[in-house]
Amino acid sequence: MRLCERLRLPATQAAVLLHALQSGDTARRAIVLSPKAAGKNYQPPFPCESRERYSWLPENVFLPGEGVNPAQHADYAAGMYYVLDLSSCWEGAALSAVSSVPERSLDLCAAPGGKTMLLAARFPLKDHIANEVQARRRGILRENLLRCGVENTQVTGLRPDQWAGQGKEFDLLLVDAPCSGQSLLCKGIPNPGCLGSAAVNGNAKRQRGIMLQAVRCVRPGGYILYTTCTYDPEENERVIAYLLRRTSSWQAEEIPLLAAFRSDLCHFPAYRLLPHHGCGAGGFCCLLRRLL
Repeated sequence: MRLCERLRLPATQAAVLLHALQSGDTARRAIVLSPKAAGKNYQPPFPCESRERYSWLPENVFLPGEGVNPAQHADYAAGMYYVLDLSSCWEGAALSAVSSVPERSLDLCAAPGGKTMLLAARFPLKDHIANEVQARRRGILRENLLRCGVENTQVTGLRPDQWAGQGKEFDLLLVDAPCSGQSLLCKGIPNPGCLGSAAVNGNAKRQRGIMLQAVRCVRPGGYILYTTCTYDPEENERVIAYLLRRTSSWQAEEIPLLAAFRSDLCHFPAYRLLPHHGCGAGGFCCLLRRLL
């Protein structure tokens, strides 16, 4: 398969990826405790797996046991936790390399709210904006944050170029970029055309445009966490390489907790998760820091 060749996977790993794409059974549920549960010694009302092999997980993320659907419990409706794929928590582990608590933060592509929840699990939200351009998704985002008791957060709907044009500077931007979503297949979610060059190249162009606007919104010393839920290097390593070629004031940061997942498809620190790692459907992350 073309994707396996682009990822330079050995035969055994390529076979695992192909099986995961076809079987759709690689998703791993995780829950992140909400601000409602924080500081209350809250424990999930169902059995959870050991987190011993997941050294990158923060303390307030739990792994429901086999057969448990956490969204069916009353505590979910009460907003005690947020449900997401374990691979999203893996991406959020990149926040461990942010050197100080962000005073002002912006989740640029925030719906349905998972990355904002993971940020709140690491840092107290002081002045946070959860932004989503699409009105329908913005409603879902607002509902999730309200249910989970996320405070000090404003929900907005501006485009990246509109944010860049305002002249505001943030300490941290989260860019969970729109992508071809190839990992959806590994969750059993149909996604026709996601492996084709048209979808990949079209999304890569959009991602480059978003990032060129995002870098205009960060103060010197601030960060951008770039993440996707897709595998193709064109939407991941090559987007970051494009950005680094266009500006000398940014560098990719090492993420010690994710050292075992460092990508060998680029010369800078970037990290990718694939189904053979056993940590969910997969994803990509790169933490960028503005130097000047």
